[in-house]
Amino acid sequence: MRLTLADTAPESFACDLLALPVPEPGSLRAEAAHVDGALGGRLAELAQDEGFSGKRDRTVLLQATNAPARRILLVGVGSGSAPEQFRRYGAVAVRRAREVRAARVALVASTVEAAGVPAEECVRAVAEGAGLGLYRFDRYHKPEDAADVAEVTLLARQAERKALDRAVAVADAAVRATGRARDLVNEPANVMTPAALAQVAQDLAAAGGFSCRIIDADEARTMGMGLFTAVAQGSAQPPKFIVLDYRPNGAGRTVALVGKGITFDSGGLSIKSASGMQTMKGDMAGAAAVVATMGALRDVGVPHRVIGIAAATENMISAAAFRPGDILRSLDGHTVEITNTDAEGRLVLADALAYAVRAGADEIVDLATLTGACVVALGDWTAGLMSNNQGLADRVLRGAALAGEQVWQLPLYDEFLEAMRGEITDLKNSAGGRAGGAERAAAFLKEFAGTTPWAHLDICGPAFAEGPRLPPYVTLGGTGFGVRTLLRYLTLPG
Repeated sequence: MRLTLADTAPESFACDLLALPVPEPGSLRAEAAHVDGALGGRLAELAQDEGFSGKRDRTVLLQATNAPARRILLVGVGSGSAPEQFRRYGAVAVRRAREVRAARVALVASTVEAAGVPAEECVRAVAEGAGLGLYRFDRYHKPEDAADVAEVTLLARQAERKALDRAVAVADAAVRATGRARDLVNEPANVMTPAALAQVAQDLAAAGGFSCRIIDADEARTMGMGLFTAVAQGSAQPPKFIVLDYRPNGAGRTVALVGKGITFDSGGLSIKSASGMQTMKGDMAGAAAVVATMGALRDVGVPHRVIGIAAATENMISAAAFRPGDILRSLDGHTVEITNTDAEGRLVLADALAYAVRAGADEIVDLATLTGACVVALGDWTAGLMSNNQGLADRVLRGAALAGEQVWQLPLYDEFLEAMRGEITDLKNSAGGRAGGAERAAAFLKEFAGTTPWAHLDICGPAFAEGPRLPPYVTLGGTGFGVRTLLRYLTLPG
């Protein structure tokens, strides 16, 4: 899809489909009123006949004659003026355009400025919604001669052009990075192995002008990554500890992004049920988000040095697999007793966090599909945030709010860490049960961040979509959750 920007009156713009956002109660105002006037009032008449009230995601389509646009689409955006409403509007519009085989689409993206949303934020939200809404993972379907939206033009008038051009560019970069993360998660585990993920990282590094180091099992073991290598030892697929390093000129602080990269999780000897394994190709969604984000840093102008770490391995069953009762030693010297081999994600993350500290990170953000307990607590669409530094947590929350990704902060009380203390070791990897499970897992990880400001995002719920009622810019499977939050967080001023 080609994304462009135009300062043209909507009633004069030639295209296959023109979309107009309409808030509740559904009266046509501003650009919608101008288009309706050019059509002799037919648009308002059709909206009334259809009972269109501007309710969120509802649409009315008019086949236009003797007009520059062949079809006019009214899209309800509900009440209020949050950018999320217009992200949804962009997705609803392009999906409807796909259904009617409209190749050239125009989306009015300036109406909402009067409702309190800055023009550049409105344009960015609409552009993100349009790009994300068109995502499809169809490489394993038989080829079909299906028409698709080829060009989307955002119509935004009377605003500073340079700021709008920038908004379109960063939206396009965020959409491409999110789509890449979705692709990585949606690939089956027999394709997206640790080695395949490492190759993707190397290709992105080569294209983006930053470095990539791949640490194999022998080197990781020599370095002292006893947790990461233990999880990997049951698999025939060799693990890959991926380190990406982006260093722009004049970089100030160093930020480490750490992603859990379990490319398939059987649960190990503490084996999952058959239904519990069904979506475990997605247990590397944190690593996918980190790798995809790294590929977009230059395009969105991130000013910091960013180290991206993806600890990639399978967690499988074999005679070599690690066992309950094993005692392991981490990169930073902690000893850990294994009480559950299905609590493996925190083990690979622990060595990755210790590596980030050793690399000199000023702050660390990790993402992981870590606990079902977080889904129990917050539901399918909200990530849990836990941190040892409130200033960092606030910036991550601000980035998530701007991105329209739901994140809720959970506490890290001392009692959660006490539950993870071992009887014969420094720590144990599981305290059993789901009560406080997300917080206990985070308390375990906190020990490996030490005094470095650190934030943990448990994305177990929103990383993979299965339900019937999805936001219009989300498709079944991998969602790419976290990519746009990270990009916003990394570009916040200050």
